[in-house]
Amino acid sequence: MSIVDETTGRLNEATILVFLEEEYGYRNWAWMPDMSAAELKEWWKAMPTVAPYFFSGPVDFPGDVHQIYIDEEGFWMVQEADGRVLEPISAKFLLDNGPQWRAHIHQDNDSYLVPPGEDAIFHAGYVTDEEYYSDDYQSPQEVQDAWDMGMIEQVQKIIAEE
Repeated sequence: MSIVDETTGRLNEATILVFLEEEYGYRNWAWMPDMSAAELKEWWKAMPTVAPYFFSGPVDFPGDVHQIYIDEEGFWMVQEADGRVLEPISAKFLLDNGPQWRAHIHQDNDSYLVPPGEDAIFHAGYVTDEEYYSDDYQSPQEVQDAWDMGMIEQVQKIIAEE
């Protein structure tokens, strides 16, 4: 099933579309999870850390994920060209002003999922700003390992591109 009605350019009603902002506007994504609303909420709640997505964004989230450029009326799927220039690879998808799923990923103290008309849902590894920036904060070993692995993978990617 296509997420968009090709005739109208509007999203199909059955589609769960999450507008996901990465690191305060660094990149924006359209994520169509391959799960029900209840399953999506449980998946998010069970996530131990957002570390694996810090460098790559949500490209490994379950379902379809596309980088987008968004404005007040809709969005385009895009790809990054040289110099981080965004090139459209789709027509503009129009948005109704109805409720939308939203999410933000960056660090474990500021990542969340917001279903339409509901409060934010935090992942299992979420910590408050107060705790995160405390001199005494020590993340669990699993989280430290995930951040280390993310950094190693990013460095390997940079070396491979050189």
